[in-house]
Amino acid sequence: MPQTISPTELIFNLNERLFINALDGITEEQAKERISSHNNPVNWLAAHTVWARYNMLAILGKPTENPYQGVFEGFKPFDAGTNYKSLEEIKSLWRKASALLKDAFKTVTPEYLAAESVFKSPIGDDTNTGTLAFLAQHESYDIGQLGLLKKYYTKEGMKYT
Repeated sequence: MPQTISPTELIFNLNERLFINALDGITEEQAKERISSHNNPVNWLAAHTVWARYNMLAILGKPTENPYQGVFEGFKPFDAGTNYKSLEEIKSLWRKASALLKDAFKTVTPEYLAAESVFKSPIGDDTNTGTLAFLAQHESYDIGQLGLLKKYYTKEGMKYT
């Protein structure tokens, strides 16, 4: 399979604005609320999505300090005692990670994309391209959950614009 990042990059670019849109109108109080004992709150989901985007920089060979290092590793569940940051801080971290991700996409080589990834995803492609495709799907899944919670709290659906 030819190693290209273009379609995956388009998904990440779309997700950049969908993430912000999914948080629009949600209050800080709502962001900390769990709609059930087996669901994660908005602030956990949003922080987890930011954490994953910072991890993508490492997959692209451009590691940078992750503001959520140690918070989500090992599939750590929601912890009411953890400060996941305010929604404004989360959005700011998202924008920073997004800008860094765009820069990383500009410099990644086809050879690097074709190389075996250190992270083995369930997508069935062990290259860095496969890992990025999986992470695009994972990020989209998280944003979909945020969109559902946005609809629950604000009565408004997430928009693609």
